[in-house]
Amino acid sequence: MKGRHFRFTCLLLSLFCCGLEAQTITVIDENKQPLIGVHLYDQGGACVTDLDGTCTIDWTPVDKQLTLEYLGYEDKKIPFSELQATQKIALVPSDALLDEIVIIGRTDTREIDLPYQVSRIKAEDIYSSNVQNSADALALNSGAYVQKSQLGGGSPVLRGFEANKVLLVVDGVRLNNAIYRNGHLQNAITIDPAVLEQVEVIYGAGSLLYGSEALGGVVHFRTKSPLLAFSSEKEKSQQLNAHIRYNSVDNERTFHIDHMYSSKKLGVLTSVSTTTRGDLRTGNNRREAYPDFGKRSFYVEPNMSLGFYDDLIIDNPDENIQVGTGYSQLDILQKYVIPLSENLTSTINLQYSTSNDIPRYDNLTELRNGQPRFAQWDYGPQKRLLVSPRLDWRKSTKLFDKVTLITSYQQVEESRITRNFNDVLQENQIEDVDVVGATIDFSKRLTQSQKLSYGIDINHNEVASTAFGVNNSDVELPIILTRYPSGGSSLTNYGAYVQHNWQNRDSSIVWINGGRITTQTVNLLYNRTDPVIWPEHFYEGITNRSSAIVGISGLNIQRGPYTMKVSTGTAFRSPNVDDLAKIRINGDEITVPNPDLDAERVWNNEITVGYRTKHFTVGLTGFYTRLMDAVIRSDFTLPDGSATFMSGADNLAVTANINSDSGRIRGLSANFKGKVGRVGLETSFNVQSGISESAEGDISPLAHIPPIYGRSNLTYTHGPLFLSLHHQYNGWKRIEDFGGSVDNPDLATIDGSPSWQIIGLRAQYELPANLTLNLALENIADLHYRPFASGVSGAGRHIVVGLRYGLGF
Repeated sequence: MKGRHFRFTCLLLSLFCCGLEAQTITVIDENKQPLIGVHLYDQGGACVTDLDGTCTIDWTPVDKQLTLEYLGYEDKKIPFSELQATQKIALVPSDALLDEIVIIGRTDTREIDLPYQVSRIKAEDIYSSNVQNSADALALNSGAYVQKSQLGGGSPVLRGFEANKVLLVVDGVRLNNAIYRNGHLQNAITIDPAVLEQVEVIYGAGSLLYGSEALGGVVHFRTKSPLLAFSSEKEKSQQLNAHIRYNSVDNERTFHIDHMYSSKKLGVLTSVSTTTRGDLRTGNNRREAYPDFGKRSFYVEPNMSLGFYDDLIIDNPDENIQVGTGYSQLDILQKYVIPLSENLTSTINLQYSTSNDIPRYDNLTELRNGQPRFAQWDYGPQKRLLVSPRLDWRKSTKLFDKVTLITSYQQVEESRITRNFNDVLQENQIEDVDVVGATIDFSKRLTQSQKLSYGIDINHNEVASTAFGVNNSDVELPIILTRYPSGGSSLTNYGAYVQHNWQNRDSSIVWINGGRITTQTVNLLYNRTDPVIWPEHFYEGITNRSSAIVGISGLNIQRGPYTMKVSTGTAFRSPNVDDLAKIRINGDEITVPNPDLDAERVWNNEITVGYRTKHFTVGLTGFYTRLMDAVIRSDFTLPDGSATFMSGADNLAVTANINSDSGRIRGLSANFKGKVGRVGLETSFNVQSGISESAEGDISPLAHIPPIYGRSNLTYTHGPLFLSLHHQYNGWKRIEDFGGSVDNPDLATIDGSPSWQIIGLRAQYELPANLTLNLALENIADLHYRPFASGVSGAGRHIVVGLRYGLGF
C-alpha cells in the first residue's frame, strides 16, 4: 500500500510540474457568469475564487482530486489529471431549499458553521409584506416579537430579552451604544427597510463574535451593496429601482428610489426613501369585556393665553383614531465598492436617517387626577449618521485565508421634549453620542477538516447630555435635570475571540468551540450645578470597570434529511451609561444613578432538530437560559437618604437599577415551511416562560416575556401572480404574569393583555414595462388588538397599494 501511494504521489507531482504548475481555473454558474468566493481545496492546499471567478492552484496536490464548494451549488470533484485540459468549471445549482444556503452575520459565515439557531427575512418578503419600518420587518420572523410604545418605534424581543439585551447590527457595525436602555427601544426604525438585502436573526448567547449585549440574540441588518461588472461583453451596467406605497390606515405615503452603477473598477449604490404617516386608526371590533380598551376619547390642544398655557381637552370625534401617532422620516444610503487589487476590495458605507418629532403616544394618553398628565411628550428628531469604511482581503497565507476590517464612526442624536398639562415650562433633554469602532476578523482553513476564526474589536462612546427649559412668561426657569451625567460620560470596550471548527469529510458533522475575553470601562462626571446634591466623588468622576470571559460549544449534525444542532454557551452584558447613571421619570417613579452595577450574565442551552426534503422543512427548537446578576429596577434612595423626589407638583418614588440574584427563561419554537406545485405554506409557533429570583428567595415573573405567539402564511403562485393569505396571533398574558412596570400593566386591561388574531390578504402582479403592482387588505375583520407591553394599538382594517419599477441597462 505504501508503495502504491508513493507511486501515485510521484505521478501527481510529475503531472503538476509538467503541466499543472500555477494552473488558473475559472469557475462559472449555469449562466456562464463567474462565481466569486468558490472554495477549491485538497489536502495539499486551498484557494478561493476572486472577483473574476478565477483561482490559481500553486501548491503540490496530495489527494487524487480537487474539491469545489460554493453555497447554493452542488459540490464538485475534479481529478487533478484532468485539469490540464480544464480552464472553466461550471457548478450546478443545488436543489436544496434556499433557507439552507445563506450566509449569516458580520463574518459572512455559513449557517452550518454556526452553533446557533438562525433565520432570515429576505428583501422580497419585506417588500411584499408592506412593512412600514424595519421593526415591522422583524415581526415577519417566526421567532421575533415586537413591542411598540408609539407608531414611530418598535422594540424587538428575542427569547424573552429586549432592548439593550438584544444586539442590533447593520452591515457588521453594532448599533447598540452607551445609552441603549433596559426599557423599550425604537432605534431599529432608523434602518430603511427598502434598502435591506436581508435581515438575519441569530438566537441565543451571541457574545462570542459580538461581545456585550447579545444575551437574547443578534439582529443583523444587511443592506444592499453595489456589484462590480464581471461580464467581458459589457464594461458597465446600471440598475434603477423605485417604488411608491399608500396605506389607508394612517394615510402613509412612501417613496423610494435607488440606483446602482457597476463597472469592473467601481460599484456605486445610491438610495433615498421618504415616508409620511398620519395618525393610526385601530380596529373597531373589541371584546365585550373591554369595550373601551384602546379608545382615544380625547387629545390635548395647546392654548396660550396672556403668556400662560390654558390647554384644551378636545373630544376625539373618532375614538379609533390614535391622535398623536403620526410622523415622517428620511433615509439616505450611499455605498462604494472599489477593487484595490486582485485580492483586496474596499467598501465605503454611508447611511443617514432622520425624522421629525415623534409623539410618545402612550404618555400622551396617561391621566393624572382625571386630567391628562402631559400636554406634550415628543421624541425630537432621531438622527443617525454612519460612516463605515471596510476592507476585504482574500489571500492564502500562513495566518489567514481571509481578513475583514470594518471601521465605523456613528453620530446619534436623541432628544425628549415634554410639558405637563397646563404647565408653562417645557423641558428639553438632548443626548449626543459619538461612537468610533473597529473590528478585524481573520479566517484560516488549517486542514480540510479544520478552520480557525479569530479577531479583535474596539468600541468607544462619548456621551454629551444637556437639558434646558423653555417658557413664554417671565417666570424664572428652573435647572432641568439632564438624563445622563451633566459633566459628560464615556464608554470603551475591547474584546478578542477565537473559534475553532472541525468537520468531517462531507461536512455532515461540524463541531464548534470558541471563547472570548472582553473588558469595559465607563467614566461618569457630574456638575455641581445639578439640582440634586450628589456625593463628593460624583463631581470628581466615577469609573466603573467590568470584564467577562465567555465561551460556547456546539455540535451540528446532518444525516440525509435530518439535522440537529446542540449547543451550550455563555454571554454577558456589561452595564452601560444608561444602566449606571440614567435619571428618568416614569409614572410615579424616578430612576436615579447607581454606579456600582456589575455585568449581567447568561448561560444558554439549546437544541434544534429538523427534517428537510425537497418540498418541505420542519424544525423544532427548545432552549433553557439561566440569567445571573440581572439588572432590574428596584426601590432606592437619594444621596441624602430620601426615598422620594419632588418634580414640579409630582412626588416621585426613587428607584435605581440594581443587580438581582438570578432568573431563568425556557421556551419552545416550532416552524414548518413547504411548497407543492404552486401552493406554499409557512407556519410558526412560539412559547416562552421566565421567572426572577431575588436575593431573599422571592420568586416573581420575569419582565419582557411575551405570550404564546405565531403566524401562518398560505401562498399561491401562478406566472406573474402571487397571492398570500396570512394569519397572526397572540395568546393571553394575564396581569399576574406581568414582570413589573416595564411590561406596562397600566396600558393593558384590568385582566392583562388579551389574546388576538388577525387575517390579511395580499396580492402581487408583475405588469408589463418592468412594473409590479402590490395590493393588500389587512386585518380583514377590523379587530382591535394591542400587542403585549405595547402602548399603541395595532392597525385596523386597511388597504395598501404599492407600485414598483425596476430597469436594468
